[in-house]
Amino acid sequence: MAPRWGRVRPAAGGFLVFAVMSGYMGWQAAQEYELVAGLREHGRRTDATVVEVTDRSEEGRALSVAVRFDAPSGPVQAHVDLPSGLADDARPGAVVPVAYDPARPTEVRQVAFLDGRDADGTRTGAIVVGLLAAGFLAGTTREVLRVRRPTEPGGAVVS
Repeated sequence: MAPRWGRVRPAAGGFLVFAVMSGYMGWQAAQEYELVAGLREHGRRTDATVVEVTDRSEEGRALSVAVRFDAPSGPVQAHVDLPSGLADDARPGAVVPVAYDPARPTEVRQVAFLDGRDADGTRTGAIVVGLLAAGFLAGTTREVLRVRRPTEPGGAVVS
């Protein structure tokens, strides 16, 4: 009986892998949306000084930087992603407008990302991976139904 279920296991495994990935990516996007909503509502805006460029594109544009700014609790150093418009001007000593959470000053976003666009890619990825999971679920269901069909002792499917 085991060989009949041989095609079900990989399909079920694929469904589980993609479903977990989709759920995690959706959770990450929700967390980001919640964070930027909180920063829009309760965050403080300030100018931060670029300390170093921490990530660059293949073309050499800055993608993220380490910044330093003063918060009421003291000096803060954090990493922020940059929109493409600021990428060319990001070098140590440059000023970048940021918003931060006064309760957790290391929760910082560049002000251009306060609209939630930064999480849109993650949300879209979660949807695409969720669709892949749905495809694997459909395949798993089809294989289970195929395997559960009664057969005659000679292997022919009984109608």
